[in-house]
Amino acid sequence: MILQVVESSEDKRKVKFIIENYHSYVPSNRSVGRRIDWLIYEDDHYTVLGMIGLGSSVYPPPKDMLTYLKVTKEEYKSIFNSIANNWRYCLIKSVKNLGTQVLKELRKQAKIEWSKKYHTDLKYIVTFVGADHTGAMYKAGNWTHIGYTSGLPPHKSSSMKWDSAESLKKKFVKPTGENKKMI
Repeated sequence: MILQVVESSEDKRKVKFIIENYHSYVPSNRSVGRRIDWLIYEDDHYTVLGMIGLGSSVYPPPKDMLTYLKVTKEEYKSIFNSIANNWRYCLIKSVKNLGTQVLKELRKQAKIEWSKKYHTDLKYIVTFVGADHTGAMYKAGNWTHIGYTSGLPPHKSSSMKWDSAESLKKKFVKPTGENKKMI
């Protein structure tokens, strides 16, 4: 399995196609802020298995995230750019253990690519798991479950991607070095 950073227009079209045709609960490729996507290939460099992407962290931060990071909302602003949101992860082919392998490789590449592109050290990667999903790949990859969001507010802003207030999302965070693993 190989992760390849998306740079060309052709690769961007592939990512858009994968998300719009295979992502089960948020089939939109729109995002706001920083963003780095990867295409996931078999070792042959020809067979696309899916895509994964990191983007800007979320704001306002969920309370459980602030508690986990041991920061106030004001302090969070100062570390905002060192936190990436795993904004999309979509596999289009079933391969045993592929999910956790991709997450492991992402942690290796994310720090390097984030620093190269944004000149900021990446400290954390967070993700949100839709309420009807279990987060099994993240659990298998030893991500830490830190809590639940409260759902959507009565108004929906354009940056929110979840369908309903009932769609609570589980949050997982993987520190990028504090646990001595190469992230």
